[in-house]
Amino acid sequence: MPPRVYFAAVILLVEDEAPVRYAFAQILRNHGHIVIEAADGLEALDLLEKYHIHLVVTDLVLPNLSGFHLVARIRSTWPDIPIVIMSAYFSEAAAQVLLAGKSEFIQKPIDPPALVATVHRLVRGSN
Repeated sequence: MPPRVYFAAVILLVEDEAPVRYAFAQILRNHGHIVIEAADGLEALDLLEKYHIHLVVTDLVLPNLSGFHLVARIRSTWPDIPIVIMSAYFSEAAAQVLLAGKSEFIQKPIDPPALVATVHRLVRGSN
């Protein structure tokens, strides 16, 4: 049986902790994806304007523009982009964000295989 071939997605990874962002970016790149990195919500919005993004992976706790506000802006401007939301804390507010569109929640600390599986599932579903 041939190996599965996944669509090489352009992923916007939004995480304010540089070592964490670097680690997740490397994991996704090792699976063939193109990863564009942002350290905060405002930088993420700027990159969404500049590039054709297939999927966003974002933390909820971010400087300058929170992950909640970022997700709301993505939903209103780019409603077809799926979002993976990462957080150490799952709250009622996070649940409301998830109900607003194509989103998945991953609890921190992140299990790398779970992140990859979630990204692949959402990428396949958005094609």
